[in-house]
Amino acid sequence: MEKYFRIAAGIIGAILLIISLVGMNNELVESDNVDAMLPPCTVDDGMPWPGDEEVTCYWGMSVETVEIPAEAIAADVTVDISWAKDGVWIGIAEADQISNCELDQSGEYYRCAKNSVTLIEGGESSNGEIQWTPEPGEYRFVAGGDDSQSLQQFSVDWGYEATLKSGITTPLLLIGIGLLSYSIFRGTLF
Repeated sequence: MEKYFRIAAGIIGAILLIISLVGMNNELVESDNVDAMLPPCTVDDGMPWPGDEEVTCYWGMSVETVEIPAEAIAADVTVDISWAKDGVWIGIAEADQISNCELDQSGEYYRCAKNSVTLIEGGESSNGEIQWTPEPGEYRFVAGGDDSQSLQQFSVDWGYEATLKSGITTPLLLIGIGLLSYSIFRGTLF
């Protein structure tokens, strides 16, 4: 009976060893380029004198949500976002911040009053790039910028890298080595 137990321990140990080595040495990497745009500002004609217009500008929030699953807690994930256009910025907000915005007539984005959304990363001080380490949850991207009456569109590069945390892979490695050692040496030493 102990022979079968040692064989099972050896198989489980080998599987844990492979998982931990693959998790330590492999990283999931993906990147892409997307177009972002700022909502157009509204202009209220000045009264009683022409040329006394009031310009109101907005932030734009993505329709799509980014969901970080609970399993991501076992990984080290880094998201890099960058853009080259001056006078604009990107931010990240929790998806429930959508309640502060309204869907644009085009249906392509949500229009939010300036400063009505709480950003968890990025924003006006982001200076052309964000490096974000997300936690599990749902998020949306927000775009804003200088007050301008024209619709501004700009290119955004993003990418992410993910690897298993060493706090997960190291114990798996040690347990795998222990089970393999038991399987191999138990019969020869005793």
